[in-house]
Amino acid sequence: MGRRRDSHRREPLGMEATRELVEEVLRTAMALEDVVVSLLDDLPDDAFPDEDPGLVLLEMIVGSVHPAAVAAGVRDTRTATALIGAIRERVLADLRTAATLADERERAEEAERNPEK
Repeated sequence: MGRRRDSHRREPLGMEATRELVEEVLRTAMALEDVVVSLLDDLPDDAFPDEDPGLVLLEMIVGSVHPAAVAAGVRDTRTATALIGAIRERVLADLRTAATLADERERAEEAERNPEK
């Protein structure tokens, strides 16, 4: 019988591993953005007649990534995709919360300075 991954038996994850993950995600995102923006800026207008150049470049990137995804397998690829999505959602949620708290603090300070309002 094969070994299963049991979620209750996972080793503890330290902040260093999380930092490495975030740094890699950011490096990858910035590198891909640089490449795509550069390519889109440098493409002649007629490079892909009747096609969206952004979609063509996306398909090229998918083709480049596909061998790594095949090597990882469906399960790990989907897990990685979910993790990257969760990273985005957590960061955006925390930023929205921070902005709301800052706005509330600013209003409270303003109310203290101008109690007649």
